[in-house]
Amino acid sequence: MSPGYLPSQFAGLVDELSRGVWLPDPFTSLTRQSRVALRSSYAARAVLEGLPASGAEPLRPRLSARIRALARSHGRSLSLRAAAHLVTMGIVLLVISSAYLVPPISILARSPGPTAQLANRAAGDVQIQRQLAAGPAIGGDGLALPAARAPQEQLAPAFVESHVLAEGETLAQVAADYQVSVASLFWANDLASGNVFGAGQELRIPRLSGLPHVVEQGETLESIAQRYNVRPQAITLFRPNGVSADVPLPLGREIFIPGGALPYPDALLQQYGDEQGIASMRAVAAGMVQEGETNLRSGPGRDYPKLGTLDAGRRLKLVARHDQWVKVEDTAGQLGWVRSDLLGLAEASLSGLQTTNDFPPPPPRWVWPTSGEITSPFGWRSAPSRSYHDGLDIANVAWTKIRAARTGTVYEAGWCSGFGYCVKIDHGGGVTTIYGHMIKKPPVKAGETVEAGDLIGYMGSTYDRSGGGYSTGVHLHFTIKVNGKAVNPLKFLP
Repeated sequence: MSPGYLPSQFAGLVDELSRGVWLPDPFTSLTRQSRVALRSSYAARAVLEGLPASGAEPLRPRLSARIRALARSHGRSLSLRAAAHLVTMGIVLLVISSAYLVPPISILARSPGPTAQLANRAAGDVQIQRQLAAGPAIGGDGLALPAARAPQEQLAPAFVESHVLAEGETLAQVAADYQVSVASLFWANDLASGNVFGAGQELRIPRLSGLPHVVEQGETLESIAQRYNVRPQAITLFRPNGVSADVPLPLGREIFIPGGALPYPDALLQQYGDEQGIASMRAVAAGMVQEGETNLRSGPGRDYPKLGTLDAGRRLKLVARHDQWVKVEDTAGQLGWVRSDLLGLAEASLSGLQTTNDFPPPPPRWVWPTSGEITSPFGWRSAPSRSYHDGLDIANVAWTKIRAARTGTVYEAGWCSGFGYCVKIDHGGGVTTIYGHMIKKPPVKAGETVEAGDLIGYMGSTYDRSGGGYSTGVHLHFTIKVNGKAVNPLKFLP
């Protein structure tokens, strides 16, 4: 490597940087001065070392012997050479730090004034677009459009970071951390959808203030610009959009509107008071609905009536819990209960919630204990048996599932007198149910609490002859008793 290689290469870099269209005027001036200084330092070095300067013949013959002798006599040759290197390195580091460590897009995006400098550099193109025509400031908050400093494929997208909300963070805090407006975060993350502003939610962070827009049928650059109070150039000169004035807009694609503005929804302004209130939105403990058409109930159990259904992806504020059910609240203030597994909550998150018993008892709810054909109804049987049947016989194939007809506590499970394998449940208030002739020992035990619809066994044909039972085929014998007296199950089943 020749002694003059590094200075000449860096001088070329400074030449290129000073002509780069993505540098604002202060940096252009600085790099031009740096280029002159580099050349001067190189020339000084050439004088001392007898090297060619800018392609000219060696300078040593042209130097007077007296000058060289004077330099050597004072011992300055080494010092000046080192000084030239230090000056060179310092200027190059200054230029590189100005170009790469200070994001030009941030500087230009926040440049004040109605005619902030804009530029566009495509591959192999160094033409400069110095300024937009005089006109109103771009965007409702006076932001100027950033310059594109590289071909489109080399530019960062409109959204360059993401932020996972921690419980207690406000929207204003996140906006300040990333130096974008509160409105930009609000619209970029669909916070007007009615979802709770919840911990764990991932926010996408734009490169600069503005908002996204999905192009719809019939829209033009002019109509979109007018809607967001910007000029069309704000959309076309923002290179990540990949749009131009002479090409139809890409239908269905999301583009970014630098400096764009929209009013907040009236419902949210009423809820939070004003724009300052929206900025003060605080992330709360939240869960996300995992499945579509998830039931929202009035209490912690399936015996409680449904208040409605929830779509998958809906975020809800966590209020309290009872067993495996969670009390939740939506943005409109509606309260309800959802099973914890349907909110994707880990056990640690569930156990951290306050427990509550502040809810009314569930209303009576009955479900059919199994499916099949009623082969023997409740009441007196006809000849020849002339016997009294205290329940319903429901026939189906072996291993058909049998479920609790109502929420209650199992008080007997296993081999029962007369019924073979069976389950008996106490529902409170003097109401009990019996499920007989199961195919095998039931999966529940005495003392367990079951809810309406829970699996308690499988259909079979077992019976206990010593207890007076009998079965001629696979079926479920189902009995309901009120205060010890058998009643017709059809009066209770839905």
